[in-house]
Amino acid sequence: MNLYEIRERLLSSGKAVFNMAQLSNILGIPRNHAKVYASRLVERGWAWRPMRGVIALTRDEFIVATQLIEPSYISMHSALYLLGLVDQVPSRIECVTTRYSIEVSGIRYRRVVPRLFFGYRRVDRAGSYVFVALPEKALLDMIYFGYSPPGWMLSEVSVPTLGGMARRYSGLRGYRAKRVVRWVRSIAHQRGNLKIGEG
Repeated sequence: MNLYEIRERLLSSGKAVFNMAQLSNILGIPRNHAKVYASRLVERGWAWRPMRGVIALTRDEFIVATQLIEPSYISMHSALYLLGLVDQVPSRIECVTTRYSIEVSGIRYRRVVPRLFFGYRRVDRAGSYVFVALPEKALLDMIYFGYSPPGWMLSEVSVPTLGGMARRYSGLRGYRAKRVVRWVRSIAHQRGNLKIGEG
């Protein structure tokens, strides 16, 4: 298998970002051989290293963001931009993950408990894919992490969907989850009676 064939096999996998274990599995070769091929792909200019032990075949920041740390999804202002709901390009891409909070290659990952890791979908992008929050979940993540969402966004989202999602936060002890519940209750109060549970 030559380097061109390796690149084509990786591209045909649908992924664009690979750690050495993933590279080894896709190519069916030992991990130490995968490291050699990864270095050759980088030397050829067909890949780059967003972090140690990882190569990417794309420079698309959104694809790199959603595949670099797994599981994760793009959220908050970045999701609203990606979904075409805001025009302002985010200064950095923000993602939600269940793993750990970290900032790498201009991408900020914010950790949540598994119970709050929901409300996203897969979107095809440039021959690969991204995972991006639904508009309602992007707003809830903004409230959770202390951002102020644009007021006009409430006309772009489903308040009943916000209420349904807020049930996941109800009952959690952390102040961030309680802040989300309070915010959704205030929106529900303005729009009419909407029960989201106790918390």
